[in-house]
Amino acid sequence: MHQNRILSIIAQRHPNCCAKLRRLEFVHGDVFVRRGEPLTQAVFPVSGMISLVVAMGNGDLVQAGMVGREGVVGGGSAFGATRHVNSSFGQIPGTAYLLPVTDLAGIAGQDGEVRAALFAWEQFALAQAQQTAACNAKHHILQRLSNWLICAQDAIGTCEMLLTQEFLAQMLGVQRASVSVVASQLQDMDLIRYRRGRVTILDEAGLRQQACECHSRVRSCRHSLLGRREAGLAVGESAAHLPIGQTQLAT
Repeated sequence: MHQNRILSIIAQRHPNCCAKLRRLEFVHGDVFVRRGEPLTQAVFPVSGMISLVVAMGNGDLVQAGMVGREGVVGGGSAFGATRHVNSSFGQIPGTAYLLPVTDLAGIAGQDGEVRAALFAWEQFALAQAQQTAACNAKHHILQRLSNWLICAQDAIGTCEMLLTQEFLAQMLGVQRASVSVVASQLQDMDLIRYRRGRVTILDEAGLRQQACECHSRVRSCRHSLLGRREAGLAVGESAAHLPIGQTQLAT
């Protein structure tokens, strides 16, 4: 059962908030927010992955962070943030729940455990962005792609992902041809299988050997800040109590 760690804590401790949640099915490329837009909804993925990206002057997008089932987009609203500092879009198709930021801030203001969970995520998101910047500057494409795939697996909790070479190239800030060559190398080593936009990690241990040290640093940071705690209530288990109509994404 997929669940979002932070939202499970909130739903368990504040069950009345479930009536205010909106369920959203998203696909690859769906835009959630753009940089500078007001914070209105906190987005909690329960499956799939959302990419936080920096838009360059020429229109290119470079990934600054991943948000999966452990995190939230817009959690900074609990600490006074009013606008998004990154753009975000659906990278791997999935499902998310949306909660008005006014409700999230109100809950965090009265509940120290929720506030601590949100703050830990914000710390991890910052650490992730910093490690990504260092990785992009210092490591070659084979290492970076291997690292990206391992981190994505950690974020979504599955070894199979729907990904196109074009968007992988954008996230890594490289040419699509470079991703094609490196993905073929990893496939020839029997570390991944890549067919028709679907990537499957076949050998995680072998892929880690090809990756740079960044994946182990991000994983260590995830463990120290987020831990291995699994909240008792899966959001999916309470779906009968939630509105399930699809929400309109920002355009």
